[in-house]
Amino acid sequence: MIHARSTVIALVLTATSASALLAQQNVDYVTEGGVRYQVITSTTERPISSLRYEPREITVNRERFTTDLQDSVRTYQVPVTQYEWVPGYQKTWNVFAPPVLSYRLLPVTRWKTQTETIKVPITRRDVVPERQVQQVPVTDTKVARETVVRRVAIGMAGDAPSVARNEQIGGSGASGSPEEAPPADAFPLHDRGK
Repeated sequence: MIHARSTVIALVLTATSASALLAQQNVDYVTEGGVRYQVITSTTERPISSLRYEPREITVNRERFTTDLQDSVRTYQVPVTQYEWVPGYQKTWNVFAPPVLSYRLLPVTRWKTQTETIKVPITRRDVVPERQVQQVPVTDTKVARETVVRRVAIGMAGDAPSVARNEQIGGSGASGSPEEAPPADAFPLHDRGK
């Protein structure tokens, strides 16, 4: 925290000293209406930054997924049912009668191996470079000149110089009007006692 403050203070002092170095002063003396003025013209250069956007082309890698159908061979077991004559002995309710050999038509199931070709979906991932145009901020810095003219009344035309009044005239950084005089006393001394 202290380091950040000292950095900010150093930057402010550097900026102030840089603007003071860029300032140029010219001092002239003028007499108007019997009053001698000291005219100080100060020209200051200060940087003005402007922000604009430029189109720039960049390359971005995008993922693309593609699904293809591939042939695959599958093996599976299938039940096959056939009716066959099956021999068997048949017994009766008569306990003394011998069993009789007979044939019956019965379903017989066997398992058969079969193969078939099927389509299997396979997804493939590709990285595709793509060009894009983006707006990139660019800062332009220009130097602007600011001129301030100050007039200081230093005395009458033949008197010794004494500072009487300070005026500012024109300039892009000044208000352009002389400093206002203090308001006159609303109640003069001879009216206060009444």
